[in-house]
Amino acid sequence: MNPDRVYLVIALVIAVVVLANAMMFAMVRGSRGAKMDWLHSTKDTLRQPFKHEDDALDELRKRVDELPEPQSGPDDDNAAS
Repeated sequence: MNPDRVYLVIALVIAVVVLANAMMFAMVRGSRGAKMDWLHSTKDTLRQPFKHEDDALDELRKRVDELPEPQSGPDDDNAAS
């Protein structure tokens, strides 16, 4: 095996371990001091990725339902053609 790749793998493993420890430390400290709202919002986004779009479509559906029905007369069928 190429020694350069071995060093790269070792460096990546060390980076993952250090980042994991830093995240755990930040979560523990975040509960006492500064809040980690971005973590909560990311969790919500991953759980319901299309919530914003669904809410917008629900609002559109409600507005369309509230529209008055068009008044149809005897000449409306011929006016469209």
